[in-house]
Amino acid sequence: TAAAPSSATPTAPTPTATSTPSASASTTAVDQQITVTIAKKRVDPPTGRVTVSKGQLVRITVTSDVSDELHVHGYDLGARLPAGTPGSVEFRADKTGLFEVETHESELVLFQLVVR
Repeated sequence: TAAAPSSATPTAPTPTATSTPSASASTTAVDQQITVTIAKKRVDPPTGRVTVSKGQLVRITVTSDVSDELHVHGYDLGARLPAGTPGSVEFRADKTGLFEVETHESELVLFQLVVR
């Protein structure tokens, strides 16, 4: 028997994730744009959970006031974060679960990505 198609259930919008196209010059339209800023070891917006649907194209953009490295656990993705310059990772959320998104040098947890 075939699995029933999953229906999209609306979730309350969070300040960290939007489904509107970003203003960047990327050639790929993403389903979820997540933007985080780090200043003086403070994460903005504050650390929390961001939920996306399995199969969505996700872009995470981080700007840090110090050089660092972004890492998405479970997907083994990373990006260099030069001080003051945004760094991004873009990927298809094809694994379900809870994945920490953090910086390596400063060891800050930026948020937990929930893929359903």
